[in-house]
Amino acid sequence: MGLVLSSPRAQLSEDDIQEMKALTGFTGRQIVRLYHRFSHLDKGDNYLLSREDLERIPELAINPLGSRVLDMFFPSPSDEDAETMINFPKFLDLLSIFRKSDRSDSTKQRDRKLKFVFELYDADKDGVVTKKELFDVVAMMVGECEDNEMIQEVVVRTMAEATGSEDGPLDFDSFVSLMASCNVEQSLVVGFGQ
Repeated sequence: MGLVLSSPRAQLSEDDIQEMKALTGFTGRQIVRLYHRFSHLDKGDNYLLSREDLERIPELAINPLGSRVLDMFFPSPSDEDAETMINFPKFLDLLSIFRKSDRSDSTKQRDRKLKFVFELYDADKDGVVTKKELFDVVAMMVGECEDNEMIQEVVVRTMAEATGSEDGPLDFDSFVSLMASCNVEQSLVVGFGQ
């Protein structure tokens, strides 16, 4: 995003809001609401959020994929280029993945959502989802389960359906084909208010 608000006490101007609306698809009211939420989470009062700040969001803390979602905001600490803090424009851009799409951008939003979900599965960020990565995410979503064999069967069937091989791996195009019948536009939506 081109917008940079860096002052610890930065305020949103009408120009800032208009630029953010154009870049993210959020309404002005949603941007102001998210700015207040961002400011509330900013315990360091430095106009930046850390991973720890976001871990305090109750809905994220109880989500079985919460740590994977946070990895999307904050890549691995072993990555030398990884950001350890995010500003409001970056926060807003990442959250815009979860907004409800409108007719003018439904294809773009669907593509962003599919890419996001694919990256949740692709833990090592090598561009493919392995059988183990798929197993790990399914196991996280199911929760504690005594029957790993059942999860393994689901993984094997999914890999075979998507790639023609029980062992995969699953590339992005195969993932998109697999998700063709899923309504990610509606199932990956957070209500940000009007």
